[in-house]
Amino acid sequence: MGLALAMGLSTGSAMGCGDDEEPSEPREAMAGRVGDVLPVVMPADAPLPADREAILRELAPLPSASLLVVYEVEGPGGLSGSLEVLARPGGLRRENWTLQVPLGAEGERRLAGSTIQTPEGIWVEGSPPESITPSPLGALADAYLELEPESRRAFVERIRALQATLAEAREHDEGPTEQILGVPCHVTRVAAIEMCLWEATGLPLRYEGEGLRLRALNVDANASLGDGAFALPFVPPASPPGFDAPASLRRFVEGELAELAPLLHPGLRPFAST
Repeated sequence: MGLALAMGLSTGSAMGCGDDEEPSEPREAMAGRVGDVLPVVMPADAPLPADREAILRELAPLPSASLLVVYEVEGPGGLSGSLEVLARPGGLRRENWTLQVPLGAEGERRLAGSTIQTPEGIWVEGSPPESITPSPLGALADAYLELEPESRRAFVERIRALQATLAEAREHDEGPTEQILGVPCHVTRVAAIEMCLWEATGLPLRYEGEGLRLRALNVDANASLGDGAFALPFVPPASPPGFDAPASLRRFVEGELAELAPLLHPGLRPFAST
């Protein structure tokens, strides 16, 4: 989640970024603006999701219908720049970054690029289609739509119970917290890494470690995001290799939560391989 974000930044130049390419989304946000916040957990008696978009929102919820977080970035060797994360419920995220790397007498090198995450996978803009890292979320949504009504109900009840448990744990967590731009976040320290995590979104609002520093400058939970922000220019694979979505759903309904539960935590990298 926060670590994956930081690692993505520190390896951005190796992920197909163009030196002078402008990110394809604007960098406008209003400092501290938090719009209408939606419940992350659906009420237990809410109607069952009837289409792909609805079940994806249950699998990957967010506390608002659209979200934009803009960060200041500092790194080793004088690296500096900015990162913006755009997100919608249902597993849609995009990272746009612009970094400057000092080169001494030669001036500086500018790196810019974008990463797009959808229910089908994660892809670095400009890289070949085969480089996509598949995600199980889309396959799970498709498998859900093939279930009989009672099986759908059992699956959704399990999801809502799990999300409610996570929300309750966040509410009663007595660990250290901060307020950044009016948003509460949970302070976590692991070895030399410290971050303040906005747990309902899986996004760090502050991150420091391994020579890298990020801090949120703007949060807009009512951002205007165009549909093109999350569009892939090709048809991604239907499912990660070896992932049996119907069998995974069945095991989840039967109470075997270990396989799918990690995929239902919010974050930037909800993939089995990370």
